[in-house]
Amino acid sequence: MDRLRDNRSRDERYGPTGPPSDERTHPTVVREAIVSNNGDSSLKVLQVSASGMEFFLNQVDILEELGVDCDAVYTGDFRDGGHIHGGDTLHTGLLNTIAGHNPLYYAIRGAVLYPQILKSSLVEDYDLVHINSGVVAPLGLVQPQRPVVMTFWGDDVLGDRMAGLQPKLTRLCATRSDHVIVRSQEMKDALPCDATILPSGVDMSLFEPMDQAEAQKAVGWEPDHRHVIFPYHPSNEKKRYPVAKETVERANELFDETIQLQVVDDADFDEMPLYYNAADVLLMPSLREGSPNTVKEAMACNLPVVSTEAGDTRTRLGPVKHSYVCSTDAELVDGVVSALDAGERSDGREYVEEVSLKRMGERIISIYESVLNDQ
Repeated sequence: MDRLRDNRSRDERYGPTGPPSDERTHPTVVREAIVSNNGDSSLKVLQVSASGMEFFLNQVDILEELGVDCDAVYTGDFRDGGHIHGGDTLHTGLLNTIAGHNPLYYAIRGAVLYPQILKSSLVEDYDLVHINSGVVAPLGLVQPQRPVVMTFWGDDVLGDRMAGLQPKLTRLCATRSDHVIVRSQEMKDALPCDATILPSGVDMSLFEPMDQAEAQKAVGWEPDHRHVIFPYHPSNEKKRYPVAKETVERANELFDETIQLQVVDDADFDEMPLYYNAADVLLMPSLREGSPNTVKEAMACNLPVVSTEAGDTRTRLGPVKHSYVCSTDAELVDGVVSALDAGERSDGREYVEEVSLKRMGERIISIYESVLNDQ
């Protein structure tokens, strides 16, 4: 039970200012979310992101653990629950008011980030700039000093943001960068240039199997019911919550026990292993993905997954027991029932080791070294 008790919110564990400095890999030094590591390493990289998504922050963490000196510039730390650190500035209010994929939102983000990027690239002796997300890709190219590596996440290449303008701009920026990283073969095929396929990594030390009964007790789920987790916000159209709801309703008609759809969209990141271990199946009926982190996190917890063929799900789930990649909504129902009928956990952890955070970090470093050797 020690691990279960430790899965409290970040503020509960550390207070509103976050963990003490010796527990932070990259302490925040200004409100606009520039984080800096002062370690001594052979590589120094400016990391730029559209937002402080957990998988981006994990990437910075693992690179620093592997010896890369990283500074990161981004709008908003999702570990601190907002778009911009502090929450009391003009652009904070604007971003929170107009948040979404529209030109005004992107323009304000760019106005916040670009002066920091330009100043950092001119003043600091970086070896290269790593752009994360097509949303901020143009900002990396307008700094004239350093080689640029770009990582795209999914919708920035495959989606239709701003009536298709965003993916077009992403593809243009890709041709101007020194190296491109994408999450899946589908993304690579959509670009007019070569790219390295590198899924985002999963933290194997955080996401691991634990006792299901204890996990269900910790999250307050009925032990006598079967639980299908949908770890996305219902308003996210790409994730297709109505399809998830209908899938579970239809599965209930075919299954002897009561199946509950559990929507988990506001839990702290550190609490998610509890929910994956409490659940019987992860359901992901998405329209499109890059390399969905939720699938890999569930695999690390040996949670069966039922998914559409979005992103790299077929590659990830192909050999995994009691997990199904589906071509139709009807197959999603069959997959949920089959996974529940099996009555046991998957062996996903065995197959997700290859995309651990550490292995991802090592591959990124090899890309950095290759780019610098070509200069």
